[in-house]
Amino acid sequence: MRWAVAALLCVGCVSIEQFDALKEEKERIENSLYAAEKKIRQLETENEVLRQRLAGKEAEIRATQEMLNELKQEAARKHEKLIEPEGWRINPATGGIVLEAKILFPAGSAKLTDKGKQVLSRLARLLNSPKYRKYLVRVDGHTDKTPVVKTKKKNIDNWFLSARRAHSVLVELKRLGVKSERLFLCGWGPNRPIEPNDEHGANPKNRRVEIVLLLPGKKEGAR
Repeated sequence: MRWAVAALLCVGCVSIEQFDALKEEKERIENSLYAAEKKIRQLETENEVLRQRLAGKEAEIRATQEMLNELKQEAARKHEKLIEPEGWRINPATGGIVLEAKILFPAGSAKLTDKGKQVLSRLARLLNSPKYRKYLVRVDGHTDKTPVVKTKKKNIDNWFLSARRAHSVLVELKRLGVKSERLFLCGWGPNRPIEPNDEHGANPKNRRVEIVLLLPGKKEGAR
């Protein structure tokens, strides 16, 4: 009888080694669960950040498209040849309004033409309006791969030329009333073409300045 009772009491008992192994397994599972929960929280945070960035980018593109439509409508209404309505366009890769260099500058130069100043005055008027006043304005300068030759003394290379052109546009926008704290620039040289260059590295469409609208807090380089 006593042996039977002892046997019953030992049912479910484990050795110290087994107990330690079970304890370690429990701790391992708990640590894995904690790590998984931490990763989930991290992914949820990253997802929310990406969602906000996407919403912000959509707002920027929408504002840029609305501004572009206003510029086109004004050009059509006035029957002007400053820039044909179809000449106003957006670079889908950056969301920026594209202004070809031939509209703004003489060949190889960073000095704005009278026509270029007129174009920028139209842009500045909208940038200063209540509808667009909250946006930062990034001015991006671009070139093709044609080597700088005639203006080599002033522009040591295409990066320098692209930055000088972006700076000229920025200074003119500031002169036209766009607040300096909203303005910044990037000079990309030949590294962000819209279209392929020819065998000599040339393409007039890649010689351009882009006006990119950004929400506050997004003072960043081109995407």
